[in-house]
Formats: sequence, C-alpha cells, structure tokens
Amino acid sequence: MNKLPGWALLAAAIAAVGLVIFMIPDSKPTAGEVSSETVAKLVTPSDSSSASPTFRGVTSPAAPQPPLDLNKLTPGQKAPQFVILSFDGGVESKTGIMQHYLDLAQSVKGRFSYFISGVYLLPDNKTKLVYDPPQHPRGTSAIGFANPDLVATRINKLTQAWADGNEIGTHYMGHFCGANGVGAWSQADWASEIKQENDVIDNWNKYNPQAATAGPLPFDSSVIKGGRTPCLEGKRPALYKAMAAAGYRYDTSNSGGLRWPKKNKYGLWDIPLQGIKVAGLGDILSMDYNFMANQNGAKTTAAPDRCKQIEDQTYNAYRDALKAVDDGNRAPLILGNHMNEWVCSAYKNALTRFVEDTHKDNPDVRFISTIDLVNWMEAQDPAVLKALRKQPAEVQ
Repeated sequence: MNKLPGWALLAAAIAAVGLVIFMIPDSKPTAGEVSSETVAKLVTPSDSSSASPTFRGVTSPAAPQPPLDLNKLTPGQKAPQFVILSFDGGVESKTGIMQHYLDLAQSVKGRFSYFISGVYLLPDNKTKLVYDPPQHPRGTSAIGFANPDLVATRINKLTQAWADGNEIGTHYMGHFCGANGVGAWSQADWASEIKQENDVIDNWNKYNPQAATAGPLPFDSSVIKGGRTPCLEGKRPALYKAMAAAGYRYDTSNSGGLRWPKKNKYGLWDIPLQGIKVAGLGDILSMDYNFMANQNGAKTTAAPDRCKQIEDQTYNAYRDALKAVDDGNRAPLILGNHMNEWVCSAYKNALTRFVEDTHKDNPDVRFISTIDLVNWMEAQDPAVLKALRKQPAEVQ
C-alpha cells in the first residue's frame, strides 16, 4: 500500500479498507490518593443487600484521585517532557489488555487516558431499548455491543483506572464512520450522542442487572472533559459547539505537528495526534491504525518475521519522535492506540517497550493523561504558555 501523504488520511484509509476495532479488548498512599483498601471497597459491595440491581452505580461527586504536581514554570524555564497515551474503546477485553496497560502505567508512575465507547457497557440484549443513534436505526452500532458477561469486569477495571489516577474520556457511542457516518452529524446529533453516552455510564447498573456485584464506579459522566471522535471524523463547528455545551475542555481528533497545543475559537484545547517520522514511510499520524495502514496495508495479520519488523519500526518511530521534542521545543508527545493485538501484538509490544525503556533511560519524562496536560497548561502564566506555543514544530 502506498504511504498516506501527510498526517490526516485516516478517513481515506477507512473508506478504502474499513476500520476494524478489535476489543480490546504498594506503598502507602499520599494525601488525596485512593488506597488499595478503598479500591477493594469500590469494587466489591460491602454487604449482600447492595448486590441488588437497584444499587447506586456511580459516585457523585467523583472519588478523589492521586494528586498531580502542576509545577508552574518561570519565564525561560525548560518545560517538563510529557508523553500522552490515550486508548480508543477504553474498556477491558477477554484478553486482559486493559489490565496490561493499567499495570504498565503503575510501573512508570504514569497516568493514561481511556476513551470509553459507551456501547461497550451496553449489553446486546438491551440495545433497542436504550441506544438511538443519530441518523441510524435504533439499536444499531458499527462496533457491536457488550457481551453481558464482560460488563462487570469492565466496570471493575474502570474503577481501578480511576483510583490509579487515569483519565476517563469519551470515544462516543456507535462509531459510525465513512458514508452516513458522524461526518454528517449536526450539533443536535452530537448532543444526543453525548447525552446517551452519559446515560449509559451513569446508569450502567440499570442496564446490567447481571453485573450487580460490580462497582459502584467511583465517578460519574461529569468527569468526562474530552475525547476523540470515531475515525477522527465530524464537522468541527457542529462537534465543538456540542462539546462546549457539554462542559468539555478539549478535543483530540485532529492532526498536527510536534508542537505545543493551543485553544480553538470555541474555547476547547486542540490536542492533536501528531505526524511522526517512520523509517522508509515518511510522516504518519501517531495512531496505531494509521501505522498499520501504512506498514501492512491495514491487514491485522502478518507472518511472524514481518510482525517483528513492524514492532521494531513502530518502537523506533516513537523513540525518534520523543528524542526530537526532548532535544528541541519540549512539546508533549501525543500517541493514540486502540488497545489492540493486531499483527501479533506488534503495536502493544512496541508501545510497552517504548514506555518501559523511556522510563528506564530518561526517568524525567512524565507519562500523564490528556486532561492532566490541559490542567498543566492552564496552570501556567499566559505569557510563559504563549512563549511555548510560539516555538516552531520540531522537524524530524
């Protein structure tokens, strides 16, 4: 397959081949941190009466998370080197891949962003009663719905994710891409999608009586402050108006360079995926699917030797991009992933190696969530932040 020109051709690749989403699927706490004992209480109801389908499924206001040091820079001070990892789909699978990333984050004292696809908390026997997607028949979704037997596990992993300090964001609901997809949606359509996602999160227990022993979630839908659209599609004015009305603070659906983010005219931070150089292929958007479309013709399988080549090529691209910003403008490196096991787990392996080796070789690099980055930028003096944004994008 010819390489994608530039960074923003995910939609073109999808139109040509179709996007397949594979689901995914011990020290004492510091002040404000959620202890392991607290997690246990959140995961397991304290008495048998709370195992009723009518028990409260979420926590409002949300339970506190471990604090993050939002150090304020002085003029001319070097910025921390941040790496932002976010996962589309955002829930556990039968293979336990979310637990893998939860453990990875803990091992490097990091925080990741999990962008939930709401249909993955909605069992397939409830779909026609609950989800009414914009411009599509009631009870339909481009990525299916939840296996009822998996929902309790997903709730408990999301509970752990929150307790560890990770972000819960949105990948919206039905993942409709291409022709007749989210690209044609109005502001009202997006508002409906957001409202329905919030309902599924806030009322997951009502829709999942079979999972009554799970939860409650230590948060509700009000903690969602941003996310990524399906296939990066959607008319931005309609989308952004709906996001702003919902109280969101950022969007991470665009493409961009290795530079500091800025706000758009709707008051939302634009946190783009970035074009990073891949040996022999040029600049590719920093999302695993885009890598696979260029490296393997969007095919999810390959021979073992080719899988290893793809893993190493991806790992080296991540390392090279980090070196470029770390030696240069110190812009955050922003990477997207589908929590997949495509191509012999090449992308999972490459990302895991990158995180582990970066933490070992450069322990000053901080792995933080997307909302952490937004909070950090908003904590800076406007003049300092302006100076960071004025720096040109790094060229690899």
